[in-house]
Amino acid sequence: MSNQSDTAQRLFFSLKFTAMQQQLLLPYQRVLQQKYPAAKAVAVDNLHLTLFFLGQVTAEQKQLLVAAAKSIAMPSFELTLDTVASFSKPKILYLAPSVVARELLVLQRQVADICKAMGFNEIHDGYRPHVTLLRHVSVPEGFSQQVLPLSIVVSEFALYQSLNIEGAVRYLPLHTFSCREG
Repeated sequence: MSNQSDTAQRLFFSLKFTAMQQQLLLPYQRVLQQKYPAAKAVAVDNLHLTLFFLGQVTAEQKQLLVAAAKSIAMPSFELTLDTVASFSKPKILYLAPSVVARELLVLQRQVADICKAMGFNEIHDGYRPHVTLLRHVSVPEGFSQQVLPLSIVVSEFALYQSLNIEGAVRYLPLHTFSCREG
């Protein structure tokens, strides 16, 4: 084993988009980037939809989280992203569903229950699923705009590590879990 597995890692659970699905998000990002050229675009392979942010996790905790997540039974489902909106505090623009799929809420709740049972706490009030497209962007408070819907089939979620490699943030999937019937 590497030394890295012996130290705490910054981890989160997220839907796992395929490379093609990530590419489908790029036109939305490009339009926003043209409108807000000073903003920083999220790297295409970092585009994701968080289920639960854990923060620092030890190797032992990670093993327990992975074992527990393997027990989640969830069918594949369709996710429709059709709204661009913002969070003003972290200064981000994101793509989100105007109506959250019931299956996504069930999956998120199962993941959150596992994490909370191990002593991890949610860092936000209420779950607001979104895919961050741009960072460091200032828009009016409450900005929200309907866009052409993008529907994608979700069939996996993963435990990711957030790494800083040569000054760039990279999200590395450590363990992938396939959606399956219960």
